Amino acid sequence: MKTALVVLALVAVGYAAPQPRKLFHEHLEDFLDVVREEAGAELEHIFEHYLEFEEFVATLDYLATADYKELIYEMESLPEFKAVVDFLEKDNIDIMFFVDLVNEMLEQQFPPSARKVRHELSGTDYSAFINDIIDAFPKEKLAALYEEKIAEYDDFRVALENLESQEWQDTWNALWNSEVFQKEIQTLESHGIYFNSLIKELRALFGQ
Repeated sequence: MKTALVVLALVAVGYAAPQPRKLFHEHLEDFLDVVREEAGAELEHIFEHYLEFEEFVATLDYLATADYKELIYEMESLPEFKAVVDFLEKDNIDIMFFVDLVNEMLEQQFPPSARKVRHELSGTDYSAFINDIIDAFPKEKLAALYEEKIAEYDDFRVALENLESQEWQDTWNALWNSEVFQKEIQTLESHGIYFNSLIKELRALFGQ
């Protein structure tokens, strides 16, 4: 159902000896493991702070509504959207894995923490929350892992190269220029879910 938001986030990604082949989502899991290991506790603590803010909680509440689900179903039904999904799947990019990832990005829930030290926060809404958790990412380790995978895994490198191709740009532009799609984006933004924030988070996950 949330394949649509997955595609939005994936747009951002487009920026040696043979190794055993790995699926694209298996590569991404390696990046997620680094974040969990190096910054998991800090991300939990930041989330607790944001639960104090009405703007942030309102976005989380919207994600549980029927209106949100209907909007995403409508987005997925667009022919231009289906063309984008088809393009991604040619590179074995498992859409359902990214559905789960975006669920995690948008609906992160953490257990209460015993820590009392307060973070200096950049704001009170969902976009500010993303900015603050990005700041907690282990950037150097993520960037090093990205360079390693580009050098050692042809499938990973080619998938990212394809997201810089003219074919991809044409496919994406057709969706982006859809009047219906733009209205859907505006609706999401009115509830605090910004396309650029999702892009920024996914790019940061790759150390970019």
